[in-house]
Amino acid sequence: MSSGTDSVRTGAQEPAPGGGDGRDPADFDAFFTTHRPALLARAVMLCGNRQDAEDAVQDAFLAALENWDSISRYEQPKAWVNLVMRRKLWRALRLRLKAKRAALDVTLPRQALPDETAQARLVLTAMSALPPRQRMVLVMFSLYAMTDQEIADDLGIAASTARVNVHKGRRNLRRMLGLDPTTDPLGEVPLVGTGGPAPGDRLAAALNATESWLCSALEEEQAPEQARADLAGRRRRGPGRT
Repeated sequence: MSSGTDSVRTGAQEPAPGGGDGRDPADFDAFFTTHRPALLARAVMLCGNRQDAEDAVQDAFLAALENWDSISRYEQPKAWVNLVMRRKLWRALRLRLKAKRAALDVTLPRQALPDETAQARLVLTAMSALPPRQRMVLVMFSLYAMTDQEIADDLGIAASTARVNVHKGRRNLRRMLGLDPTTDPLGEVPLVGTGGPAPGDRLAAALNATESWLCSALEEEQAPEQARADLAGRRRRGPGRT
């Protein structure tokens, strides 16, 4: 399951197309198998569209593979792949202007309790009603624990725009989930300059629980061998092609 934060604070740059020498070190397979379900769950949380999430995750892992000699030496290679995935999703959202709101079809986790599944579905349904930008910055704030400025730098927007969208996204999602701010001592507005919500924030807890449920579902849904075969096929076709 995915937990914690993995934003890239400094030094992360997306590789130039065609970078790397194309070698396939054995440890990339382990890296891909270990981190793919969590990265895909995070991508779905960011954009709400399964196909867009799959495409961004595969392209991000493919970029890592083709630059693995460098990426494998990073202190947090997973954070680098997350950065590439987020930027690809952001480009896709900007090109489309509005996200497709297709139903999210995933296998139910075998170990999930009925109330966990009900809550996850409620959260995912509510998130699908958010404007794409609000959804994306809210996930970056809540799950990546990124500051307004880090979100702004990542997406190429103003810090004030990031702050406003975090505030609006939290307010709208809390309303749809029935989390009354008058009964929440943490309030709605995060402290300026802080990265991520305060401990005990109920909205952040709901998002984290949903991501964990989604990660479990995706882990059970596709065998690692098939996922690696899909990545190999995408590599032959070239990134961004279906």
